[in-house]
Amino acid sequence: MSLVGRFEHIIEKWFPDREILVRSNDSVTQVRLGRRRQLVVGTVGALTIVWTVSATGVGYYFSHRLDMREEQLFRSEMAYSELVNRVAESQKKFSEITSQMEDTHHNLLNMAEKNLKLQARVQDFSLKLADSEKEKGRISSLRSSMDNQMNALGQQIDGLTNRNIALRDELETVETVMTRVMRERDQAISRSKALQGELAQAHQRITDLHTVQKQALERVAAHAGSSIADLKSVLKMTGVPIKELTDDAMNGDVKRVFDAGVGGPFIQFEPETPEDELFMNAALAVGNRMDQLASLQKVINRLPLGEPTENYYVSSNFGKRKDPFNGKWSFHSGVDLAAPMKTPIYSTAPGVVTHAGWTGGYGKMVEIDHGNGLKTRYGHLMKVLVKKGQKVKYQDEVALMGSTGRSTGSHVHYEVLLHGKQIDPIKFIKAGQYVFKIKQDTNEHK
Repeated sequence: MSLVGRFEHIIEKWFPDREILVRSNDSVTQVRLGRRRQLVVGTVGALTIVWTVSATGVGYYFSHRLDMREEQLFRSEMAYSELVNRVAESQKKFSEITSQMEDTHHNLLNMAEKNLKLQARVQDFSLKLADSEKEKGRISSLRSSMDNQMNALGQQIDGLTNRNIALRDELETVETVMTRVMRERDQAISRSKALQGELAQAHQRITDLHTVQKQALERVAAHAGSSIADLKSVLKMTGVPIKELTDDAMNGDVKRVFDAGVGGPFIQFEPETPEDELFMNAALAVGNRMDQLASLQKVINRLPLGEPTENYYVSSNFGKRKDPFNGKWSFHSGVDLAAPMKTPIYSTAPGVVTHAGWTGGYGKMVEIDHGNGLKTRYGHLMKVLVKKGQKVKYQDEVALMGSTGRSTGSHVHYEVLLHGKQIDPIKFIKAGQYVFKIKQDTNEHK
């Protein structure tokens, strides 16, 4: 039997011709339902049922999806609101840090200007001292000349006496001899008084010069003492032993003196007057203070007191902390300063690059030797801009900030080492800020 025959057989079996009697009041109506009409009615009914079920399922599915979308939208709005608040807070922090950096830069410029003025004043005092020494020498020569003239006058008086005796021997008249002798004696006395007056004036000038020199030395000593106290305060803030740093600096100065080649026999200088001795002692004391100030200034100039980057925040301090990877307690040998990728990294003091490249957990790292046993390290860099052996100056750009090595995000790991031992870098940064504040306060007092 063909497929069409089977289909017709099924239709004949399930949809035979039917007659329906419809009663209305007292009349009866016969309605005949053929096979085709039954098939149409059945198909329409089946389609209606299928459509109803499908519409109900689709409606439920889309209703569920809409509820999920509304919930996701609500969460997204909450997350966006939180993100906006965090961005606003970060912008506020960046603004505060930028303002602080501008103040720090202004203080640094003021301190540099004060240093130049102080050097000019010290040079001026040195010139005045040199002029005073020259004047003192000239007055000493004048005094020697007057002594010679007094001796010559004495010899002239002796000559006059001998001449008087000779005249007596030659039988000249007493009146002529006495007149000539009295006239020459009056002239000698007059010249002697004039020379004594000049000598008194010279002594007074020497006394005045000693007074001026003493005042100048006292002013220089006061300025040097104030500067030494300020520099010692800065060194104390770093936590580094002052004696250790200053001894290293002085040892370097002594070595250079020996290398320059000086010498000669020792001949002790004997002052001519008590005033000369007092002046010499005061000058030696001032010289010692100036040497101490120069030594401290040299140490300060080599200390890493600058900041290695700008617009940063401290993401991890120096010392004991929980490791960001395994959560165990560990020792953090530096300080982490966070900022965006590619933020410039600067040298915090002049020195020589001793390492530039990959170093284990540091990632890309730069190490700079500043002398006196001091070194600085800059780790987790994205790009290194210097080479080993290169000399760098204060605030020279040495690298760009990144997140290489054992790092969780963009920051620079900054270390300060003294003779191989790590020291808290924040103390050096705060000491540098204190230096800028001292300069600012000094300029305001002026």
